[in-house]
Amino acid sequence: MIRVLIADDHNVFVEGIESLISGSSVVEVAERCYDAQSVMQQLDQTPIDVVLLDISFPQIEDGLTLCEHITRTYPQTKVIALTMHDDASLIKRVVKKGAKGYLLKNTTKVELLQAIQAVYQEKQYFNETITNILLNDEPKLKKPASGIGLKPNLTPRESEVLALIAQGFTTQQMAAQLFVSVKAVEFHRSSLLMKFGVPNTALLIKTAMQMQCID
Repeated sequence: MIRVLIADDHNVFVEGIESLISGSSVVEVAERCYDAQSVMQQLDQTPIDVVLLDISFPQIEDGLTLCEHITRTYPQTKVIALTMHDDASLIKRVVKKGAKGYLLKNTTKVELLQAIQAVYQEKQYFNETITNILLNDEPKLKKPASGIGLKPNLTPRESEVLALIAQGFTTQQMAAQLFVSVKAVEFHRSSLLMKFGVPNTALLIKTAMQMQCID
């Protein structure tokens, strides 16, 4: 059973999310927190797999700080931002703070459960709406291929991983190909996402191609 903590300062919303999750055979609401201090206290006391975090908690900067604290202090606990904000710059900031998923508060039960299970399995989750927001903001994300600006400074290993990602290799296949551990591949993948300023593999490949980092 995937243990979830809901972190939001609105009781009605917490109850609504809990009702969406209730009845699931794989996900359970283990804790409900209405302020940042109680989130940290519960994480110290209770094993939690996924935190559904309202980024405005109560202010955006507070939510971002809490997100970063969770992902650094409790690396086994995954964070999904669950918010009303659909701003591309905020989405990117949340990802840089360590969140593995981003959902708007009008999400469906099916989508919410899919996101929880995806991040629990060490995957990222961005639905079509969030991906489109980021794609529409892409001119702000990428360095023009014409040469304006600098390409990311990649290590030789990062270049190898990037090329294999573009060829469709899975993490396990890349690890075997490069004779390294799966964790090492995941580390390089995360580094690439950070250097290119993108939240997922699809945008990584597209941006890298536009910047002529891969063919």
